[in-house]
Amino acid sequence: MRALWAIVGLTALAGIGSDQDPAMNRANNVLSDVGGTHIKIGDRIKDFSVKDVSGKTVSLAALRQKGPVAVVFMGTACPVAQRYTVRLNQISAEYGKKGVSVVALFSNSEDTAQAVAKHSKEMGYKFIAAKDERSSLAKQMGATMTPQAYLIGKNGVLLYRGAIDDNRYETRVAKRYLKDALDQALAGKSVKVAEAAAFGCTIHFPDEVSDDGVTYYSQVAAIIQAKCQPCHRPGQVAPFHLMNYADAKQWAAEIKEYTQKRLMPPWKPEPGFGEFLGNRSLTEEEIRTIAEWVDHGAPAGDPNAAPPARPYAGEWNLGKPDFVVEMPEEFEVGPTGEDEYRHFVIPTKFDKDVFINAVDVMPGNPRTVHHVILYVDVSGSGRRLDARDPGPGYSAFGWPGFMPAGTLGGWAPGFTPTTLPSNSGYLLPKGADIVMQVHYYRTGKTERDRSKVGLYFTKTPSPKVVRVAPAIDFRFRIPPGAKNHIVTAQWTAPQDVDLVAITPHMHLIGKSMKVTAKAPNSDKEIPLIYIKDWDFKWQDTYRYKENIRLPKGTVVTASAVYDNSADNPRNPSNPPKWVGWGEKTTDEMCIAFLHMMAADGKDLSGVEQFGGLETQPGGRRE
Repeated sequence: MRALWAIVGLTALAGIGSDQDPAMNRANNVLSDVGGTHIKIGDRIKDFSVKDVSGKTVSLAALRQKGPVAVVFMGTACPVAQRYTVRLNQISAEYGKKGVSVVALFSNSEDTAQAVAKHSKEMGYKFIAAKDERSSLAKQMGATMTPQAYLIGKNGVLLYRGAIDDNRYETRVAKRYLKDALDQALAGKSVKVAEAAAFGCTIHFPDEVSDDGVTYYSQVAAIIQAKCQPCHRPGQVAPFHLMNYADAKQWAAEIKEYTQKRLMPPWKPEPGFGEFLGNRSLTEEEIRTIAEWVDHGAPAGDPNAAPPARPYAGEWNLGKPDFVVEMPEEFEVGPTGEDEYRHFVIPTKFDKDVFINAVDVMPGNPRTVHHVILYVDVSGSGRRLDARDPGPGYSAFGWPGFMPAGTLGGWAPGFTPTTLPSNSGYLLPKGADIVMQVHYYRTGKTERDRSKVGLYFTKTPSPKVVRVAPAIDFRFRIPPGAKNHIVTAQWTAPQDVDLVAITPHMHLIGKSMKVTAKAPNSDKEIPLIYIKDWDFKWQDTYRYKENIRLPKGTVVTASAVYDNSADNPRNPSNPPKWVGWGEKTTDEMCIAFLHMMAADGKDLSGVEQFGGLETQPGGRRE
């Protein structure tokens, strides 16, 4: 039964963006560079002096008299740089005994000396940290990214430049660029790998701009308000805010880069394959406008031309909930190690069945909460598992540890809360417990979280029950080296149904998924959704603008393509290996979750929310 549960109930979300795959790190970091062309390996670095966070003057000349100096360009708001805190502390402790000094320089124009001092204290830096005034040292050395390391020998010569290692997740490091360079330098040997592309966030240099052409207030602000601020605002999941000109100017380079690659805003469905609510995608004209604005120095323009500020309904996206549930107590997440999946049992104590029209998950600490899934428990299993675990909640990977009665949905990066049709809802039986699964992400320092969820009840009498059925294949095997391996999964409607929403799901080597339907005695194909460029980090449940009627006997087909070759940067196995169905991030899945209700207004007699898999077509291999 556990294997079956792994395929349903939005367990698909359990690995989204998981830190368990080293290859994902390479795919995640769009912005990367070795460094500018000002300084070359073997050139002498000009001695400099800076004031550290305590106010003490630190000079390169004095430091290199003791041994090599590792200068690392950092940023207070860069989440990738933050992940390296523990590793830099370890390098400082281990190599400091050998005369090596680690110096973190903060060159972003917005990183004031006060901000650097506060950040270094909060993160627990055990090495030198200092503000790079006017970004002069970054410009002099050609630094462009945070984090980006420069190893300077005792003679002042640049020995290495680039990434600290090859993976921002410390548990999956394969190449220790900076440590290897230090070992070789201390042994008097030449550095074998002298340059490696850095990845993370761009350094924000101060500059002079003109207000000619596209400006923030006249054109860009409206785009950011509509397409960026729902996530990039206080209390939401995005790692930084885009609420005003200063925010947008600070992240202008990233905004251009990610919008041009269509990684932001996160919206994956291809046009023409289903019409969905909440489309966040940018038009070509909007992308060009942003690029022109950035290319001309991101000018502010006339504040009087600014659009009115966009109102938000307090902390909740959908307004005040009808009922709020939250974790019973605060949970502490350690700074390092594997990601953690924790389950918290929340009694509802409702004396009658209720129907949930929408949920809005409010992460207590967006820095560490990666995703949330809400399971329905009517058996008391969650309580028994909780009682056996001494900490808050209980631990279980990929599923809640029991066969739940259903799900109320969930949340992950890219998810936007939305309502079901007003006359429908997910069933929450009376007396049921909600088991909240939270996937915690390590940030490099101790974090604490107490997440909560807003429930919105269906207000109409006798609402339709929304059920979830999977078009699924769990019998496939993907051979190593296959670049376009096709797996198909099917589901047949046992009665007339109205399709409300759809959730496609694959793992790391997924390449694309196209879902279509064909009614009995019809040659016409109904397009349901097409994710042409699959990205494991950004998955969503897409609700249709209009319900799609699927008559009894309609066959829904999900056609998924996988790239299990060595050329796929997201492939977690090197060399590639056989991949089949499994719960781990490095395994694969092929599912299209179909959210539906009976067309006649009654409950779906032929579809159980998570059962009936043995009697439904499981799919076929190709």
